Amino acid sequence: MPAFAKEVQLGNHIIGGHNAAPVIAEIGTTCNGNLSDALKLIEAAAEAGADYVKPMIIGADHFMADKGQQYTYTDATGTHTVNMYEMFKRLEFTEGEWITIANAITSKDMGLLATVDYIAGVELALSLGVQGLKLSAWDIRNFPLIKAFAQTKLPILIDLGPALLGEIVQVMDFLSHHDSGDVILLHGTHGDAFHANFRTIPFLKETFEVPVGWTADQADGRPDLFAYAVGADVIEKRLTLDKSKPGHHNLKAMEPAEFKGWLQTLASLDRALGTYGVYPSLEDLRAKDLYFTSIVAARDIAAGEVITEDMLAAKRPGRGISPLYIDRFVGKTAARSFRKDEVWTWDAV
Repeated sequence: MPAFAKEVQLGNHIIGGHNAAPVIAEIGTTCNGNLSDALKLIEAAAEAGADYVKPMIIGADHFMADKGQQYTYTDATGTHTVNMYEMFKRLEFTEGEWITIANAITSKDMGLLATVDYIAGVELALSLGVQGLKLSAWDIRNFPLIKAFAQTKLPILIDLGPALLGEIVQVMDFLSHHDSGDVILLHGTHGDAFHANFRTIPFLKETFEVPVGWTADQADGRPDLFAYAVGADVIEKRLTLDKSKPGHHNLKAMEPAEFKGWLQTLASLDRALGTYGVYPSLEDLRAKDLYFTSIVAARDIAAGEVITEDMLAAKRPGRGISPLYIDRFVGKTAARSFRKDEVWTWDAV
């Protein structure tokens, strides 16, 4: 399988490597197909500090063969069973509305991404100037759509959801043979996030050598911290204006104030994770002088005495010579006298 990039330029951010993980605000379903709500969500995402906004370009007539299929979901008012085709139709926007949405996102200096679930929608996404395309978890074997994604040469974010390793290999191989743009894998689960097997993230990084992120299905922000801590390169989170709104994802999203606080927590975690490498804190470096050990005289030593190992010891503070070098002084002659516990110096012999 040809190699994909380990670091991906996605708009103004480099995804992967040891770069901080940017955040995608997902508003595709929580806007409920309402333009006014979509624009308010974009404002909220910008206010919170999101790096990207990702709506969904939906075409129910293109991907629903069984227009009688039922779907059960829970919102703040209870559990509902609805016609899935009709639900998706209500989430569609006109081309003019899409232009308004795209302009609102880019005017806030946020990156524009889009989930696209039908081939004709790819052209619409390109006309809007999207910086990357997301493949839904349910389209992992929709190879005609995947081929259309590959032909754009844009970065592709692949929601893995329930995909098995063999299915991931298949889609990666397919993309490589269709000369696609860069790939970012997104680990996620539609079940209990505390059983999401977050070690999948480093496994996927090592196996496919591409950036790997986390797409959150629930409002709870704690699993997202786990994903970040094990190396997620990008985080996707749903944003809603109000969890009490009807609709199948509002209860699974964060409200604006909660979203902003969550972003601040991620920023704190990023600072705590720090830089790849070994970099003791300034406080630790200051403490070394006090609490590390140095070579000291184990007893009073007279000038001219031949130094034996038992005449030296390792004691605090740590401002002197490392005890690693005790052997260098053994057998030498003391250049001057030393008091017991006096810190040894290089000119001691």
